[in-house]
Amino acid sequence: MKRLYLIFLVVIVALVIFSCGIKIPQKAPEKVKVQYTKHLEFPVTTLDFKIKDLVDDIEGQLGSGMTLVKTDPVEIKYATEVVFSPGTFLKDIEDELQNKLSELGGRFNLSIDTSYLATQFHGSIELPELQPVEQTIGNSEIPIPDLTIVSGQNLPVTSGQNNFSIPTSFLSTLIFDEANLKSVDVYLQISGVTASNPVLVVDGVSYSITLGTKTLSNVLLKKSSSVVLRFNSASAGIATVTLEFKNQKLNYFKNLDTSKLDEEKISLEVNQSIPVATGSWKLALGGNVGIQIIVAGFSGNIKQTYTAKSGSTTIGSGESYSLNASITLNEAEKFTVGDGVEISGTIELTGTVSADFRIAPKVKFTPNVQVKKIEDYPVLLTVPLPENVTSLSFTSGSGYMLLSFEGINITEVSGTFDSNALEKLSNQIKVPFGGVSLPAVLNAKISGDVVSDGIFYSLSLPEDQNIIIESATISGVSIEPVVINQPVPEAVSQLADSATATIIVKLNYDVSNVTGLNLDISSNFFDVGNGSYPLSGTGVIVLKSENKNFDFSTFTNFSLTLTPTIPSEIEVNNVNIRDGVRLSIEPVLEEFEISSVDIKPQIYSQDFGTVVDFGDVFSGDFEFLKELDFALNALLGFEITESTIPATITLYISGDPVKLTNGQEKDIGDMIKQLIKNGSPLILSITLETGSGELTKDSEIRAWLDLTIPLQADTPDTDVVINEGTIDLSTLKQVKDIVELAQLKFGTYSNTTGLKAKLKLGDDVTITLTDTEPTIELDKAQIEALADTAVPYKIMLPADSTISLNYNGQLNIAPYLSVDLKVATEVSLGQGR
Repeated sequence: MKRLYLIFLVVIVALVIFSCGIKIPQKAPEKVKVQYTKHLEFPVTTLDFKIKDLVDDIEGQLGSGMTLVKTDPVEIKYATEVVFSPGTFLKDIEDELQNKLSELGGRFNLSIDTSYLATQFHGSIELPELQPVEQTIGNSEIPIPDLTIVSGQNLPVTSGQNNFSIPTSFLSTLIFDEANLKSVDVYLQISGVTASNPVLVVDGVSYSITLGTKTLSNVLLKKSSSVVLRFNSASAGIATVTLEFKNQKLNYFKNLDTSKLDEEKISLEVNQSIPVATGSWKLALGGNVGIQIIVAGFSGNIKQTYTAKSGSTTIGSGESYSLNASITLNEAEKFTVGDGVEISGTIELTGTVSADFRIAPKVKFTPNVQVKKIEDYPVLLTVPLPENVTSLSFTSGSGYMLLSFEGINITEVSGTFDSNALEKLSNQIKVPFGGVSLPAVLNAKISGDVVSDGIFYSLSLPEDQNIIIESATISGVSIEPVVINQPVPEAVSQLADSATATIIVKLNYDVSNVTGLNLDISSNFFDVGNGSYPLSGTGVIVLKSENKNFDFSTFTNFSLTLTPTIPSEIEVNNVNIRDGVRLSIEPVLEEFEISSVDIKPQIYSQDFGTVVDFGDVFSGDFEFLKELDFALNALLGFEITESTIPATITLYISGDPVKLTNGQEKDIGDMIKQLIKNGSPLILSITLETGSGELTKDSEIRAWLDLTIPLQADTPDTDVVINEGTIDLSTLKQVKDIVELAQLKFGTYSNTTGLKAKLKLGDDVTITLTDTEPTIELDKAQIEALADTAVPYKIMLPADSTISLNYNGQLNIAPYLSVDLKVATEVSLGQGR
């Protein structure tokens, strides 16, 4: 049944084939025509246009006051204004008055009280810090036992040069796999013949030796080394040879068996000093000293043992079986700081060891320590006389002040202040002032347990204690008068007929426990305050003129003289330090206000110079920008507030005037655009012309210019060329008749500029460059037109379009022609004869 089914299927297939008109050839053809495709590429150009380059170049060309905002799109901004108001009318006079009053305050500032003493007894104790150190381990040469290479070996020799290769079995006794013999004494003995000019060749490196002993340096030897002994013999015969390596010292070794060494180990000694501080006081350290061994190519067993001492005192120890170790310090053990810390240790390498001592081994010591205790730490403070005080003494019955400490629990105190003994009181030191005369020295030694990283001290006067100044002499206080004689500025007198002002100065004085001081005041602009004032205790002297009119036709200068009268010597007796002695004057310029100004008719001009030269900015590769119509904003304004004074301003824009009256604004954008188009500089100056009238304190004459040039613009009604050139595509002539497919593609394509440009190749191939990569297919006529030696190309901004320059934008394109050629050939299928 299955067989019948297969026969039926074959018949059906045959009927279908023949019914479709398919003719089955009787034999294969002798020739077949074959077609295949070949791909060619023709580069056009490469353009890498970065907006950032343009912007950075522009930024370097901008004048004062002009800024560039690096946004999308980029903006160029310029803002300026001219303001005239009574508030700034007599600014020079105000500044001079302020300076002179400050000068007066600086001359009289003397105090003898608890605050003065507190500043002299305020500070910190500088505890030492141990710094990391690094040490190179010296004498890192490892001696190994002598090695006999051959002993009494009989060798047949001929007359002349002989070479004897040492069998590798003779090197099997080496105690390392390989090593560098930094120093080795090679002993050679040859008997039985007359030998000369011996040479030892190790792995191709020749070493001249001698009969007897010769020291060689840096011989690299391996168990697998090829070792040849070469020497000359005067005659043929049998030579008896002995070759030995003696006094071997290694500085590099691999898999060295330390059990074969005399001490069965490699020992390295370490000694390192770590300075602490100078002095004879003591401290105790807690924490540890970290130790790191650095050995190139190290492997094997290691043991480190260390002891830390200061003088004869052991302060710590440590042991490790790795490359890192630590010395734990005994925080209860005190030592003299001047002795420093001495660390001694031994490094032992055992077992099968490898190391390269040609790179000097190092040991790094890193102290991680804290000061735990101090003993007899010296605190030396000199308390000077206050400035202008020639003598100062305290009564014998004066009490004490307390020197308080933070960061330490004091256990013991010794020393003196002047000749008075210091005492410990809780965690404080009693500093007795009885009978002390300044200058005086506090010379203390303190001991205690340190509880923080820093120790700070300060002085205070207990409530139950009184310190009395027995006598003090003050002299040398400056008595030079403070003089202000400031002419009314010429610009002010030319501008205004008069001004009304309120000026108030307060002189706050504190003259406590000092007598005989006076202050004389005279001025031509204060109505209140002129006169002579005895200074005693605390008080205020007020100098004042309220709504005073200054007629500049007769008032030509501001004058003020402050003359203090101070005795050459001031004696102070029996004053409690709590009350203190003070001599100070604190001047305050409380108010300086011009309430109104009567101004004259005048003309005021100000030149701002060249703000930017558009010819420099929009040039070279970026000259095309001059053809664009920028959407810029340039607003010129002028206003007068709280005044009826007639006034006008004229702004000159590169010589062209724009005139405004009060309350007017004008957009001068078209003028700026024309300067950009012409590549001209933007030069600004302004002229203010006023009539006569009054300005009050709230009045203001203001002119301003706000200019914003966003680099966003419209193109004109024609395309704007930003890059052009020619390309040789003459090769296309040879293949234009067999082109199957031609496309304009891009090897590189990125357009984030905000420019929607066009690429034109020849006369009739145009492609738009948007933010996505385009492709255009070319027909046969276009290919024929492009097959030339000088095909023009242009990259253009399309007419009647809007573009913007984004700061981070880039137009990076590499267009090329992609051409597929259809090539035909014939293949013979007949049998060869």
